[in-house]
Amino acid sequence: MSQKSLFLILLSFSFAFAHAQYGRTYQEIGVMAGPVFFQGDFGERRDLDNTIKNVGFSATFVYFLSLNVDRSSFAENFKVRFDVTGMTVNLQHYGPSAYSDTNFGKKLRAMRSDVKVGSIGTQVEYYPWKTDDYSQSTWSPYIAAGAQYNSYSAEAYSYLGNIGNANTVPNKYVEGFKSTSGSAFSATGSMGVRYRLNDYNYILLEGQLKYYFSDWIEGMNPDPKIYKENKNNDFSGTLNIGYVYYFN
Repeated sequence: MSQKSLFLILLSFSFAFAHAQYGRTYQEIGVMAGPVFFQGDFGERRDLDNTIKNVGFSATFVYFLSLNVDRSSFAENFKVRFDVTGMTVNLQHYGPSAYSDTNFGKKLRAMRSDVKVGSIGTQVEYYPWKTDDYSQSTWSPYIAAGAQYNSYSAEAYSYLGNIGNANTVPNKYVEGFKSTSGSAFSATGSMGVRYRLNDYNYILLEGQLKYYFSDWIEGMNPDPKIYKENKNNDFSGTLNIGYVYYFN
């Protein structure tokens, strides 16, 4: 059984279990979107230009489920969320090495990768002062953690010509820069706040970090045994604004 099949089965089981076990639930649907800041092997880590310029776009459809209980319970502080996300970003090198007036810098500046990622997953949201289902507060802050299954594709290229040779890319990237596609799991963590417009409509603002269990998401992965600086997998940060509709 593939990782994707296993994850989808577990996701479907958890959804069905929640309904079957508890019956009465609060349910919501929502959409959110915003910029995604992708960090991989493009650019130099901790360089500000690389952080703020390798930016793409992310959009997510969300389904929320929380328990409808009659008495005080820990369930009043939690929501379970199922989400489907699409992300796209065009990456290039930034930083002192890429800006240098050398052949190495010229090759770095010419490198690009068009990355697309589709994700499905779940998160558990924790509300310190109860969820808005119970508190009826105007502002409801939360933190969340979860996991996603990601299907990705990266179209790697250089403006200097065909990649895969030292004439177009630096030596460290000859074997570690390619168009690729595949799948990988990721861990997610979020922090956000909901704003209650009325009984059925909310807006939210959320920051999310995602750590991929792969270093090939953007199509670049120099051999970490040789290039010790290539020690981290890819990750991203997203700032979302969204709308949520409460329908029962």
